[in-house]
Amino acid sequence: MPKASIPFRGFDERGEVRIYDHGVLPHWRQTGCTYFVTFRLWDSIPSTVLEEIEYERVAWLKGRNIDPRSLDWQRRLATLPDSEWRQYEKLIATLLNRELDRCHGSCVLRDPVIREIVAEALDYFHCVRVLTGDYVVMPNHVHALLTPCSGYELEDILHSVKGYTANQINRQRNCRGSFWQRETYDHIVRDFEQLEAYRKYIADNPLKGKLGVDEYSYSCAEYHPVVGS
Repeated sequence: MPKASIPFRGFDERGEVRIYDHGVLPHWRQTGCTYFVTFRLWDSIPSTVLEEIEYERVAWLKGRNIDPRSLDWQRRLATLPDSEWRQYEKLIATLLNRELDRCHGSCVLRDPVIREIVAEALDYFHCVRVLTGDYVVMPNHVHALLTPCSGYELEDILHSVKGYTANQINRQRNCRGSFWQRETYDHIVRDFEQLEAYRKYIADNPLKGKLGVDEYSYSCAEYHPVVGS
């Protein structure tokens, strides 16, 4: 059955914002917002490439007099002008996504049975805990548009999805150990124009990865802007 059109409300510059600090990105939260989310397999990016990304990250922060080793570096990043921390997010996302599209690592999500476990988990709590929009399950990563329902936080939803799928997939493969990389990358979708850009990015991702139709899973939804947003 097709999904009903999903209401979309953009980021409110004057609204309350919560910052969830974890990993190399500050995670911005605002009730009612939609997020562009990326999570990846534990071996999806080689250590040498991660070192290059870390070098670029440290250089960018130091260039703005922020010590990346300090305990409050994310809070200091949040005090920069909007254009500056958006630039930081774009830097990390560009470096990360470029490497993900090269399909490093085991790429176990090429297996359609394993991809279906992930797709079913993304859709399972649709309209209960989260409004699940467009998503693509690539060989070594996932992109999705998610809108948490009232009373639910994005990090809790993702923890549930990643925990459940890791257990099910490891059981399917008869193995143990890490499956997903711990940190998830997420960005608040600022307006309907940016939503459409993210939807196009998701739809085009298999083409960028030069994948055949049997190497990825794609799902799309419809959206409508909330009046007054």
